[in-house]
This record gives sequence, C-alpha cells and structure tokens, in this order.
Amino acid sequence: MKLLIDMGNSAIKWASLKQKRLSAQQAIPYQSDSLDNLLTQAWLKLDVPSQGIWVSNVAGAQKAEILSHWMKTHWELNPTFIKTSRYECGIKNAYDNPKQLGVDRWLALIGAHHLEKGPVCVVDCGTAITLDVLNGHHQGGIIMPGVTTMHNALLSNTQIQVNQTLQDRDKQAFLAQDTQTGISLGILYAVIGLLEYVIGHFEKQGYSLKLILTGGSVPALEPLLNRTYRYVPDLVLQGIKAVVSTTNG
Repeated sequence: MKLLIDMGNSAIKWASLKQKRLSAQQAIPYQSDSLDNLLTQAWLKLDVPSQGIWVSNVAGAQKAEILSHWMKTHWELNPTFIKTSRYECGIKNAYDNPKQLGVDRWLALIGAHHLEKGPVCVVDCGTAITLDVLNGHHQGGIIMPGVTTMHNALLSNTQIQVNQTLQDRDKQAFLAQDTQTGISLGILYAVIGLLEYVIGHFEKQGYSLKLILTGGSVPALEPLLNRTYRYVPDLVLQGIKAVVSTTNG
C-alpha cells in the first residue's frame, strides 16, 4: 500500500493507493492540537504504507519536519516530498521559475490533465483561490484570497461586527438586506466574476474551457455557478497518483 498526502494551509488530506486504485480522501483540519497528536489520532491504526509515502506540502518546513518525524518514529519510513518541475506527466510549466508555482497547483493541473481531455480551467478554492488554465500546456494562473480569508480580512480590518459565518447568509438573496449577507454575496460574486472573466477571455479566442473545481469552499460557490463544472475534492491526490504511477509504474 502507498500513502498519498496533501498538506494544505488549513488541513491535511490523504488516501491510500492499492493496485492503482485510490481510496476515498480523508481529511483533518489543523486545529489548536499539535500536528503530531492529530497524526497519531488519524493514522496510528492505518496499515503501514510499506510501498512508500508521497507528499504535497504547502504548509511549510516545520509541519513537514513533524510529519517526517512521526513517520520515522511510528513506521520507520521516510516520505518523498514532491517538487514542482518544468515538465512532468505531459505538462509544461508556464512559470519562468517553475519552483515558484505551488506544488499543490502543479499536482492539481496534472490531476486535471489525467481526468479530462482538452482545455481546462482548474480552480482550487481553499485558504487562497488559485486559477490555472491548461491548454495543451500550462498557460499560467491567478491567485486571490480564499472565500474565508476575504471574510476574515474584512472583519479584522473594519468595525463591521457580525455573529454569523459565511455559510449563514440568506441563500435566496441576490442583493442583501443585512450586513452578513452583503459581505458573503460580495465575496462569492468576486470569485464568480473572476471565473467568468478568465473563461470568457478564452472563449473569445475560440477555446471552450472545461471548469474543474476543488477545495473546501466549493460548496459555498456551487449555487451561484451557471456553468457546467466538475467537482473533484481529491484533485491534488489524483495528481500525486499520476506522478507516482508514471515514476514507479
């Protein structure tokens, strides 16, 4: 069994790979508990991934070190941390400096390339929202604050006070009659506007992009989407699978 791990900014996600079949994605958010305790609670009863461990990490060096130490202590194994490259799995990186492209974005592109044929727009709605276009090769991308990040930033930089969360808005409203719904709609419309602007630009050039969404904020956006899309919660893990399969067979 192989273990594939996606260490994001807000949560760690994983799945096992057995005989080229990927299990359902599991996830735990980073909370006040230490990462070591969270890993022990989640993984101590897992089968030892004797065929290897592959990791996408954008959570920083400290969390990577904790992860490596836990695996060495409990499984006597060292994980392989995947790096962004200039070319892999049939995709060429558009960045002048390929290493500047986050490995999660790179793997999401690889995953999308293996799941869908033709031009795609890949949008990851997490702590940050990233949008990348793949048309034969990576065309480049855009980064903006995520839905929850925008919500928290507005409240922390103004005197606006609300007791509700982003999910508590009036789902039927187009324009708001209360502050919380006004904030929520403004944020969600900003994201939808970005998608429409980028996809519309390519449509004017004669390209029809398939929209692929991933990330924890997708459910908040779904009611507002008027385009056909595919939601792939484990897109990064699908990319890791493609890399591992290409490298190890």
